[in-house]
Amino acid sequence: MVPWALGSDTGGSIRQPASFCGVVGLKPTYGLVSRYGLVAFASSLDQIGTLTKDVEDSALLLNVIAGHDKKDSTSAIREKEDYTKALKNDVKGLKIGVPKEYFGEGINPEVKEAIKQVIEKYKELGATVEECSLDVADYALATYYIIACAEASSNLGRFDGIRYGYRSKNYENLKDIYRNSRSEGFGAEVKRRIILGTYVLSSGYYDAYYKKAQQVRTLVKNEFARNFEKYDVILIPTASNVAFDIGSKINDPLEMYLADLCTVPVNIAGLPGISVPCGLNSEGMPIGFQLIGKPFAESTILNAAYTYEQNTDFRKNKPEFKN
Repeated sequence: MVPWALGSDTGGSIRQPASFCGVVGLKPTYGLVSRYGLVAFASSLDQIGTLTKDVEDSALLLNVIAGHDKKDSTSAIREKEDYTKALKNDVKGLKIGVPKEYFGEGINPEVKEAIKQVIEKYKELGATVEECSLDVADYALATYYIIACAEASSNLGRFDGIRYGYRSKNYENLKDIYRNSRSEGFGAEVKRRIILGTYVLSSGYYDAYYKKAQQVRTLVKNEFARNFEKYDVILIPTASNVAFDIGSKINDPLEMYLADLCTVPVNIAGLPGISVPCGLNSEGMPIGFQLIGKPFAESTILNAAYTYEQNTDFRKNKPEFKN
């Protein structure tokens, strides 16, 4: 409906909806794109990225938004790059790792089959594809939710009805302003995450949860780094399933959290990731695959994604639009 859009990706909120909707979603390396102006949820995970109809548009848009911003202290100082020059339509010699942990239980069989077809296409195009392992994958989701909720608890504390955000009209004293503004202004899921984050940061639990999660985060980064010594990109599903009906999981937060299984490791490690449409399931719902690159290797994953697009009828991998 629009030529392109920007999104914020904390644990997959660009890539997963891109997969669900049959479009391309790019989450850049942490620090490549300024976060100035973004309402902070989890500051060490949030990253602005793009949603576009194809990879070429993604490269064009990244050219515009990437670069250092003195108003963002987490913004990386790097030379400007023209990402459209990376689109070579050639992956001969590219080394692709496929972690076995993302093809076990919990992955929809139709999603698994679609990803297998992607792997075969890359082999056909001259890339080397091998099975690899991300041993810490099982811990990434728990690590993400501890860190994200802890940072959300801290960041959202500013929304007190006085300095920032919504102010309740129903109050008689200062305590009422705080309580009612937050009770009325935050939704159920936001409150749940604030409570969880406050808990893991509280005295007596900080070391057991938050500190431990940060230690596991380092292990996740190291595990990716170990794989990138051998592979140029890592290929996994973007989501374990296709889009579900609106509201169907609203009463099951745990199942909603599990939907992020394939996307959160990228944010934990601060890496670039791109979701590309690769087919439709038996009911015509889009399926996406994800390419993960080394830090600031957007050119590599953009070219790999572009080459797949150019050698497949990717434009058919979109659902029929019904008004």
